[in-house]
Amino acid sequence: MSLTYEELTQALLKSYEAYYDIAQVNDGSPLLATCDFHSTSERYVLVKRAKLWAAETNEYVFIFHVPQLTMDSLAQCRELALEQGMAKVHPHPEHMYSYITAILLCDSAQPDALELLERYKKSANFKLSLHGWMEYRIAAVDLSTAEVYANRKGADVKKSLCRVIDFETKRKSGEEKKSV
Repeated sequence: MSLTYEELTQALLKSYEAYYDIAQVNDGSPLLATCDFHSTSERYVLVKRAKLWAAETNEYVFIFHVPQLTMDSLAQCRELALEQGMAKVHPHPEHMYSYITAILLCDSAQPDALELLERYKKSANFKLSLHGWMEYRIAAVDLSTAEVYANRKGADVKKSLCRVIDFETKRKSGEEKKSV
């Protein structure tokens, strides 16, 4: 039972819609959608003006579709997500961290591109981490094999993608059984 990238994209967007601001992209690029998450926590004494601390966290997710994941298409998507994600990161004393997450849905993938994806590392510290940090997470779904690949920082993304794929596959097979 295989999923198409359209089905998986809709399932991903549905999983993100409760907590993320979603924007679908139709500009002819491999970028399908962006999902932005923002959270602020703070502690204060008696009144809000007497703030003890505050911490801001963000995640910027970029969902791509590439028919074949090659070294070139990987570099293009990776750099586009990094460029647009870094433009959204605004370090300040209350900024704790921001994740930039790229999810690549590919109909097939070259093994060398997947190997490079799994080894990719990118992070940044802002003012010696006093203004927080950024971590880059990247994951790819090879739709021909339903395998999920991720870099080390993207292990949580990989788990989430596997859950979404399992759920959608079970839902789709259940619909087919009912229609027969």
